[in-house]
Amino acid sequence: MPKVLVLAAPGFETIELATPVDLLRRAGVEVVIAAVDASGTEVTSAQNITITADAELKDVKGQPFDAVVAPGGIIGTTNLAKNKDVIELIKKQNSDGKVIGAICAVPGFVLAEAAGILKGKKATGYPGTEEKITANGGILVQEGGCVVDGNIVTSKGPGTSVCFGLTLIKVLVNEAKATEVAEKALIKKN
Repeated sequence: MPKVLVLAAPGFETIELATPVDLLRRAGVEVVIAAVDASGTEVTSAQNITITADAELKDVKGQPFDAVVAPGGIIGTTNLAKNKDVIELIKKQNSDGKVIGAICAVPGFVLAEAAGILKGKKATGYPGTEEKITANGGILVQEGGCVVDGNIVTSKGPGTSVCFGLTLIKVLVNEAKATEVAEKALIKKN
């Protein structure tokens, strides 16, 4: 089964981390939540919910992952964008052709602006952050909640977290597994 690294920076959007992680784990995907810019493994979300990550980023950044996934939230996104280790990890993941998942403000501020990896790629993001995608050479897609272009999966925000998680399963495992997970979780197919 694939191995996925989920980046949890202080101020992350709770639903954008919890929902995809839940769905990926239901699919049998190995998920490692890594605390970014935190002292230890406790990280507090934008909604003041504190989680205990599986590891600190510094301890797992050199390990191979089939995907790196980044939840948004404006504070969390800002913390990801200014972290050199995060940007290096995303650039390496991209150059290796491995999957990168980004939701909310992350596609614009982190993938497009800080890492510069959306040039010529279709992507979506949270309303009001899309100009970062186009200003940095990305192709903005307004329709739908999730966009896949090659190795990059992007999603709009909290309300598209289920779509994001299921799309990651389709990309990393297969469509049958995504359908199975959705059905068992009583998620209506759109």
